[in-house]
Amino acid sequence: MGDLLPNGNDLDVINQLTTRFNATPFSDLKKYIGKSGDDFLWGANKSLARASYRLNIWPTSDAKARRRWFAFLGRILSQQNRTDIQTALKTAVENQAGDIVGVHFWAQFDAAIAANTYVVQVTREAADAAGNVFLKITLLCDHEIPSTEAGDPDPGPDQGEVGPVHPVLKKAKKKKAKKAKQAKPVKKAKKAKKAKKAKAKSGKRPAKKR
Repeated sequence: MGDLLPNGNDLDVINQLTTRFNATPFSDLKKYIGKSGDDFLWGANKSLARASYRLNIWPTSDAKARRRWFAFLGRILSQQNRTDIQTALKTAVENQAGDIVGVHFWAQFDAAIAANTYVVQVTREAADAAGNVFLKITLLCDHEIPSTEAGDPDPGPDQGEVGPVHPVLKKAKKKKAKKAKQAKPVKKAKKAKKAKKAKAKSGKRPAKKR
């Protein structure tokens, strides 16, 4: 059983989470929350399933894996598990000392915990030379989600939800739009050059017959 954890879908989500809670994405996330007051990661009546959806994070292998992920966050984890994760995320984002630069995530088999339960372990990794620290959230478990679990649909809005459905994703869209806008003059120039050549070619006089 331990060899199956974390499985492919677990690793897919772990990588997405670690990317989102690291470097520039994490900095952007903190700025967004600080300016908007949108406590979707930990606030009262805020769910982890909805938080994950708003960050565009779920297994990408197929629709069933996606549904099972939202069921896992929304009702398979215990309330204490969810609270522990939300508290850790709040600690990382609102870190007053400013030494926490991101969050690492992991899932690990542990035969010592009670059967069919989960335990959330939150630790601080060793600081680097500059004093920067990563918080690490590890989910200890002794089993995978049952194969019979069909999953849940994409979670709807949380009670009292504010801000855009998918926050801190506007920059990527703007950058893409800007790139497309820059490409237009190039296309127009090529088109004009092509038209000019065609016009010049059609304007040539036919050779005189002798």
